[in-house]
Amino acid sequence: MKDLRIVIPAYNEESSIGEVIDRVKKACPDAEVVVVDDGSKDRTAQITRDDGVKVISNSTNLGYGRSLKIGFSYSSGDDNQIMYLAFLDADGTYPVEKVPELYGLCKGRDYDIVVGSRFLGKNAGMPFIRRVGNRIFALLTSIYTKKKVTDTGSGLRIFRASLAPWMQQLPDGLNFTPAMTIKALFDGLTYIEIPIEYNRRAGESKLSSLKDGYRFLKVIMNAARQHRPWLFYFTLGIPFLVVNFLVKNRL
Repeated sequence: MKDLRIVIPAYNEESSIGEVIDRVKKACPDAEVVVVDDGSKDRTAQITRDDGVKVISNSTNLGYGRSLKIGFSYSSGDDNQIMYLAFLDADGTYPVEKVPELYGLCKGRDYDIVVGSRFLGKNAGMPFIRRVGNRIFALLTSIYTKKKVTDTGSGLRIFRASLAPWMQQLPDGLNFTPAMTIKALFDGLTYIEIPIEYNRRAGESKLSSLKDGYRFLKVIMNAARQHRPWLFYFTLGIPFLVVNFLVKNRL
């Protein structure tokens, strides 16, 4: 896997980053690993350096998506050999050991993007409200793109390095992943999901179910309005039709 770079965005993840790096090294010993420390206030960067891994430190907290894009565009001097880019979270929730399988599908079967779906495998680490929200986002994405999607927010993915400039168009926040999914499908990229297990995270989650959920929904709806306007406005009107039906029947 000498042609693979694994980017790990990290913000105050000192409790898990060391273990994640160790697992990455064991599962993908030949891959290049880059940790983007997104303005952490703890020992995240120092632990990463002690493990002998390249660290890019943001002076302030720039966001999940922005950190990923920085890692994708980083120049190591051997950029010509990097043909594939992967990313995963630093909190220990994703199975690093599945990276070789994702890599094999992307390289061997010529997919543009390969995603580890938390809803095709055992999902023990996601709170109920987030599970419901992610199901709704996946359903909407499937309806608008007319392609089956089970997990728009997965943070374990591999894609062709030639797509890195394309990724720069995506949001800088946690809504990077749903934006990546729906844009890839609307743009006709080859996209596949495989089952993964998702575990409970170490430390405190950075995701706000309400605020980030709204951002997830907004990025999906904006893409749908741009690419499938008639379907977007039709689905937007369904709740009003249902309410109207119920009111009339009560009268």
